[in-house]
Amino acid sequence: MIMFLWKSGAYLAIFVNLWLLPVNVEVSAWPCSTERIVHSAASFDVLDVRTRPPSGVNLRYVYRDPILIQHTCGKRFKSGIPPSLYLGENVFLSFDRFESSRQPVLIPSTLTTPPALVSAAVFVQADRLLIVVNGMVYLHFIYQLHLWKKAYGINNPVTELSNYDCCFAPKDLICSDISKMVLAYDTGDLANTRQIFYSQDGGFTFKSIDSKPRYDGTLLRVYYFASTSEIGMLVNRTEDNATLTYFTYGDVEYVADQTGTPFVLNLHDDDKILSILPPGLRGFIILWSHDHFMSSSNNGMTTEIVTVLPTHDYPNTSFPTHDEGVCFVAATSSEVAAITKNRLFYGSLDMVSSQMVLLGEKNVSMLADPCEVMMFEHIGTLSIIHPVPSDLSDYYNFHKCTINIQARLMDLRPPMQPCPIEILDGEFHDRMFYIDVKDQLYFNVTFVPKPGTGAHPYVTVGNPHVLAFRAHIVQEGYTYDGNPKYILHIKLFEQRFSGMSHEDFYDDYLTGKVSTVTVDVYNKGIFCVDMNPQTALIAVDCPPKKHIRVVKSTTACCKDLFKPRLMQNFTYLIDKNLYDPFFLGRKGIKQEDHPVPYKYEEWECPLLLYYDSPWIPSLELWENDAFVEHVPADFVLIEINGMHNYDYLLNEVEANCLSAAQNWTTQIQVDPDIHPTDSWSRYNYHSCKTHKGNHSLPSAASKYQVLNMNENNRVIFPQYSGIYVFKIIVVDPLYSYCSLNTTVSVYVHGALPKSEINVGKTLVSFLVLIFGSILMAYYFPKLMKENARMKSIWD
Repeated sequence: MIMFLWKSGAYLAIFVNLWLLPVNVEVSAWPCSTERIVHSAASFDVLDVRTRPPSGVNLRYVYRDPILIQHTCGKRFKSGIPPSLYLGENVFLSFDRFESSRQPVLIPSTLTTPPALVSAAVFVQADRLLIVVNGMVYLHFIYQLHLWKKAYGINNPVTELSNYDCCFAPKDLICSDISKMVLAYDTGDLANTRQIFYSQDGGFTFKSIDSKPRYDGTLLRVYYFASTSEIGMLVNRTEDNATLTYFTYGDVEYVADQTGTPFVLNLHDDDKILSILPPGLRGFIILWSHDHFMSSSNNGMTTEIVTVLPTHDYPNTSFPTHDEGVCFVAATSSEVAAITKNRLFYGSLDMVSSQMVLLGEKNVSMLADPCEVMMFEHIGTLSIIHPVPSDLSDYYNFHKCTINIQARLMDLRPPMQPCPIEILDGEFHDRMFYIDVKDQLYFNVTFVPKPGTGAHPYVTVGNPHVLAFRAHIVQEGYTYDGNPKYILHIKLFEQRFSGMSHEDFYDDYLTGKVSTVTVDVYNKGIFCVDMNPQTALIAVDCPPKKHIRVVKSTTACCKDLFKPRLMQNFTYLIDKNLYDPFFLGRKGIKQEDHPVPYKYEEWECPLLLYYDSPWIPSLELWENDAFVEHVPADFVLIEINGMHNYDYLLNEVEANCLSAAQNWTTQIQVDPDIHPTDSWSRYNYHSCKTHKGNHSLPSAASKYQVLNMNENNRVIFPQYSGIYVFKIIVVDPLYSYCSLNTTVSVYVHGALPKSEINVGKTLVSFLVLIFGSILMAYYFPKLMKENARMKSIWD
């Protein structure tokens, strides 16, 4: 039943029965659990012109066989369903796993000319798609169909894109930075001549990578291995009449000498290497071409050929090649599926085994030409998809053959090895955690094996240079079925404090890195479809809510010296002789008094100090809203307005320095472009408590400007009453990866005003007066007697 209402020259559909119109459903040759052609009202609506994009150029995939790209992070989206992109004769963007009809994607004709050939595409974060069209990179904002932008910074044609989406905590800064990293490049020529571009802002702007591999060869692919914070180049090199393929590693600044184990990958002229990085940051990478199918569980350090577990229907142990070949591969964090022209294979991502099993065959009389593509919809559910044009509009419907993997595995003969575990569960799974310097994390995993299987869990880390662990397992009771239940206890800590790390790797210990930790079961087999590995992302870095606070035991407001209400609109004056605008401590500068508006919202009431008492700020470390400890690390402070009428109690010798100490003046002069208050930090601090040779010796004439609650150095004030505002910076690089700093205002009181009388002149005048008085006392009686004698003579 279809009803229309005529209004304003257009039809307004008020009710549509979608299933009234006939739709021809093709019978698939695949062993589908369910099969259907999905379509929506739009595919019947020839009048729906208002929602169509403006005129543009139809996109088409440059290669013969289609591919399907699925956003790997469902938790970024409210529905839990990530967007998908089909690249073939047409390009389709779906937000519901192709459960509705779609129009082909068009690119504005102002950006390119026909034919608009797409060679690569990636999803970036949750709102945009990067597409290579005719050698240029464009951003397409997927929720604003008309909005396209050209990426900046790429000055040569490219054909490939590579990125990795971090799904553990999409809003976390570190996770977000991983997702924003995008690589753009071209393949086919020598790696030393290829320009590789990288973007750290999600594809808006790109820069060129200057580093080149030490051993040259044909560049096949480039990847960002986020679990080790490295860029990996897949290079094909001919040496001694043998062609070897291997990964070489580096970053945007250099390529290290380290390479992966070489393997053989003989490619024909028309062969293209395709690949997928399964989500989860576990280090898996899957490579395939028409005649090759390989995988690695450690970012390419070692690579293995994917084999097949023989069954009655497929007794071979290798994948079919030649005319059939591998068409497409799809993967989740724990599953992988591969499709050929007429066979479908399934396996699990396992650190120990890289085997798959035949899941089903296609009717040989109905071979697809070109290949077909597929996607995982849920755990254990796979759909083979191809578009079907509508006879009524420019929309396309989608034929979906959905396969229940568990049901297909149960039909295999001989029977598959049953899953050896009943429970594998950790509360940390699919979450992100932080480890700061010398911190530790503790995880527990509940594990219940099936009786008689001998199954046991194992722990792996994605980046062993960064993360170390200790683990032990204990039995803790029984299940309701009487099976023993075990708890795996795991302690995680930074590798450089394990006593087993390579020191060279930690030359740069100022910045953090990431690694995953995974608990899985050894050789659990393919049948454990819904028994996922338990994985968490560990950032050995600064926890985002860690900060320091200054203890304010007594404030000027508590003593009624200031009123909070009045301080919100308060300005104080710094005498022209007490500050240096360049923070170099210069005196006698010709300048005016400096008015300072008091920022009460930021500084609150000032801490009350007595001028004649040496002072050290008492610092507390907090994470979230919880107190952690009193800060025992080295820190420095500087008055943010350039005031210099304060000093330090100890000099370098008294502070037991073994070498000359840093100070604010020298640090500011090192890099004049940095704001003076940022010139000294954990990134450039060097303790004077280490010996640096005879060229750098401590001096009794130099004040020691580093403070520590466990040492005797203090700040001392002159006979001056007034407000200081100090920025405090923790500079010890071995205390935290965080840039811990805060600002505190203090009011120094108790100093009497200085007298305007010149002490020297007053003393001289006083001595002259006393000496004059003595002379007068001595000569005045004599003068009186002499005056009386003269008077008697005259008489």
